[in-house]
Amino acid sequence: MLKKIQLQTKSREEAHDVTAQVQRAVAESGVREGFVIIYVPHDAAAVSIHRTLAEEDAPKLDRILEAVNLDQETPEYTKAAFVAPTEVGVVEEGRMVLGDDQRIYFYEFDGPAERQLYVYVGS
Repeated sequence: MLKKIQLQTKSREEAHDVTAQVQRAVAESGVREGFVIIYVPHDAAAVSIHRTLAEEDAPKLDRILEAVNLDQETPEYTKAAFVAPTEVGVVEEGRMVLGDDQRIYFYEFDGPAERQLYVYVGS
């Protein structure tokens, strides 16, 4: 099953927690055991699975970018490529497997813009 999730970003750079939308797509697929591919088809946007961002850090990517030696002068497509356009996960008991403190984030590096996130669930 393929599901397209529409996103409207509001800032030049921001992060959106899309965990609930991805888990909903997995549940709607009916797949109990399998895999999930999350794909962003934009050169200035990306997706990543990592520890929960504090609410005040979600729209501010400076700390994350500094940690990997990227700054505001780095082109948006380089930032997106570094974070990556794709994540792959495992489906178990009808849900994508994530650690207790893991979330799925969509990253915008050249907004505001209308964006799409594709979720493919297979067995």
